[in-house]
Amino acid sequence: MKVKVVTHPTGEQIPIILDYEELPIPAPNEYLLSRRDRSTNTLIRNARELSLLYEWLYREQIDLRQKLTAPVSFNSAQINSVLVEQLRQNREQFKAVSPITFNQRLTTVRQFINWYMSVLISQLPYSSNKFKSLSERKSIFNEWLSNSFMSSPPSRKYLKKGLNNEESSFLINILDPTSINSFGTNEAVKYRNFISVGLMIYCGLRPGELLSLRVEDITIGAVSSVNVVRRKPDIGDTRKPRPQVKRNGRLLPIENPMLVYYLDRYIVEWRDFLEDKSDEESDYLIISDEGEPLSQASITQMFHLLRSKYIQDLPENLSAKSLRHTFSSRMERVMRENGMSEQRRREALAFLRGDSSLNSQDIYIAQEVEENARKALNEYQKNIIK
Repeated sequence: MKVKVVTHPTGEQIPIILDYEELPIPAPNEYLLSRRDRSTNTLIRNARELSLLYEWLYREQIDLRQKLTAPVSFNSAQINSVLVEQLRQNREQFKAVSPITFNQRLTTVRQFINWYMSVLISQLPYSSNKFKSLSERKSIFNEWLSNSFMSSPPSRKYLKKGLNNEESSFLINILDPTSINSFGTNEAVKYRNFISVGLMIYCGLRPGELLSLRVEDITIGAVSSVNVVRRKPDIGDTRKPRPQVKRNGRLLPIENPMLVYYLDRYIVEWRDFLEDKSDEESDYLIISDEGEPLSQASITQMFHLLRSKYIQDLPENLSAKSLRHTFSSRMERVMRENGMSEQRRREALAFLRGDSSLNSQDIYIAQEVEENARKALNEYQKNIIK
């Protein structure tokens, strides 16, 4: 099975699943099309997860439509002991995947089978016996798959996701393009790396938002700012996966003088130096060493190189996600210290992060509560006996 990403004339990118003869498989591809409001990355992950289901069906020589509608369909053993076990396996390393990965696979397979059975049921008269039997079968399959989810021990891993003060300062210092020992191959790359990390740690931008920025989205002046804009797919953007702004757009002020200064220098001087290496011009702010729009893989590679080179000073979880967590947790702390109520902090964080849901901010609220509880416990234990 193979997953291929197709770029439509509108610029929209949608994955399709191909069989071993490299022909599209109708049902799962129709399902992916029904979810085209999701991000390209999510659809690609869903396609890969469904390809595991179809690899199993191919090995077992099972026609899914016929099996779902046959008088004798899948039994509990086939679902729980065979299919579920296939979803647990890491095909490359021949070991079990993590509970999170397994649950994601199982969720996608369960949702697809529910969707497919709903399609099959909708083609039958409501009064027919087959309509009722397929509806009952759908409920049974859903129950079998739902009961297979794995639970992992509860943990509070979010406390380890962000960078502490020393790690953040070290990261900014070694990326400072004016520093003698700064990280990077040349001046232009050093400036690009600094503003890329700076916009993520100071403004909380996601990698897709950073790489979607155009030069026109940056304002340098008395009130400097970055404008995160949701745009239609760019047909001329050949990056795969194509970066995009998946959440709410927002206008964020940039108050850090160093970031403003280096942004201005990069746009006025060093970005053109990089762009001249390419035959084509680009409106994107962040471009590669070759003068083309920078890819998400390059961002990941940059953090990998930083972790490898400064293994004693930077955490092993250094990534775009850890920078975003650092931004969110510190913003929560600042707002808490300024006396903002919990509800107002949720609303402010949701705006700054571009989130629609206030519930997604609870992790940062909980982090501050736990840190304060630890401090209180420390004081209590120091003073309990005098």
